[in-house]
Amino acid sequence: MSLSAAPRDERRSVGFGLLGYGFMAKAHSHALLTLPHIHWPSAARPQLVAIGGRTEAAVREAATRYGYESWTTDWHDLVADPRVAVFDNVAADAAHVEPTLAAIAAGKHVVCEKPLASSAAEARRLYEAAAAAGVIHLTGFNYRFFPAVRLAWALIHEGELGELRQVQIRYAQEWRTDPAAQLPSPTGVVDIIGCHAIDQARYLCGEIEAVAAVITRITPTRTFRAGPAETDDAVAILARLAGGLVATIEASLIAPGRKNHLAFEISGARGSLAWSLESPNRLRVHRRGPGRLGGFTDVLATEPEHELAAPWWPAGHVLGWEHGHVNMLAHLLDAVAGTRPLGPHGATFLDGLRAAEVAEAVERASASGTWEAVEHTAAEPDGGGRR
Repeated sequence: MSLSAAPRDERRSVGFGLLGYGFMAKAHSHALLTLPHIHWPSAARPQLVAIGGRTEAAVREAATRYGYESWTTDWHDLVADPRVAVFDNVAADAAHVEPTLAAIAAGKHVVCEKPLASSAAEARRLYEAAAAAGVIHLTGFNYRFFPAVRLAWALIHEGELGELRQVQIRYAQEWRTDPAAQLPSPTGVVDIIGCHAIDQARYLCGEIEAVAAVITRITPTRTFRAGPAETDDAVAILARLAGGLVATIEASLIAPGRKNHLAFEISGARGSLAWSLESPNRLRVHRRGPGRLGGFTDVLATEPEHELAAPWWPAGHVLGWEHGHVNMLAHLLDAVAGTRPLGPHGATFLDGLRAAEVAEAVERASASGTWEAVEHTAAEPDGGGRR
């Protein structure tokens, strides 16, 4: 028998233009290369059209390494390229706003890594521009896309825990522990990882209405590449959510031994849930009741019945950190193709704005020593990004 040509992939091709070539560019490029094989069949498949960045040698190497068709050192080229349908901004935080606004004005769907912007005012500009343009807009809160986290969301929203009583969320890393060490990023704790903890609280449990907070700064000045860096190293937040639910939200960059530790415990009238990124496939579930086996049960969220797990491997075969990005960008592609809405699971630019609003309230609360209301500066969505 002779070899036969493989059938052509007839799925719609969606061109991606990626701004950035570092750590997150690797994560997003890996996801785009992987998702066509896993999320099958689907209405669309990604095409790696072009990658941009400030350093010629680095961006040229990234184009070859990840398989992009073109490369540039000018982000305007990505925005102007008619092959690019989705502008994916994983560049440094300072480069989030202007290029993304230009992409929106050009009619591109947009992805932007967190934090969406360095201020709520800038985040609002992005959200309102994307909503007015009617483009799909995604903030990179990838931890929503772990099967165990999605199971937690379902159990909470289906009422399995009953009325929620208390929420604890912590995100800890260690890379600012040495005050003299070279910083890999100029962004402080509230924006770089605190926003993930804030988003987990909002996504799982509801809107944050007011906060009290203390920000810890172990060194009064910080530098990054000879320039200034944010000086907040750890934060403790007491948050009041809609309906009076109380949450404690912590984030630290000065926690020796914690490389990338995000965890939550959520307690309700009828039970509790607990999850940790250090064991990302396991959701610990407790339902109140008598018996010798009372306490938490570990649920391995790798069964076909678990949302986001089914496209992957046989039951019991675990997923890793990178698979959250695969699931997130597959979800985005479905939204671009019109086969599912982006929300509530995909974080829109409104979610990025809400996280920025909470972050600013945290800064005010730490400075004032009092409770501060979270000021919502934009209305609920009018359909943009949640189609």
